[in-house]
Amino acid sequence: MGFTSWLTADGQESIRNRYTGEHRTVYMLQPAGKPSVKEVAYEGYGEFGKVDVFEWLAKHNLPEALLRELHNDTEALRDCGCMLENSECRYPLKFSFDKNAIYEDLPASEYDPSQGFF
Repeated sequence: MGFTSWLTADGQESIRNRYTGEHRTVYMLQPAGKPSVKEVAYEGYGEFGKVDVFEWLAKHNLPEALLRELHNDTEALRDCGCMLENSECRYPLKFSFDKNAIYEDLPASEYDPSQGFF
């Protein structure tokens, strides 16, 4: 599996992975006042603070009936989240270097063409 990354929602800055030597603490924002997920040294594989972003997408955007069906199947949830990444989601991924950023105030983060590395 190759690297994957996004641009911050508020500054369109690349979220560099830790292998670049240029990484920074980044926050995966969450809706409805839930605390942001802090990641100090992003590995480059879609996990922020032990939260898989693709599973997060699935859990926040799939219909309840489908979630109940997939509840314990993390691989299927991740696959669904990967498919949702490029579509219109009620709750898209949003990242920021600002720990005080608010999910509802920002647009969705865009995919980083440099994959957080190059």
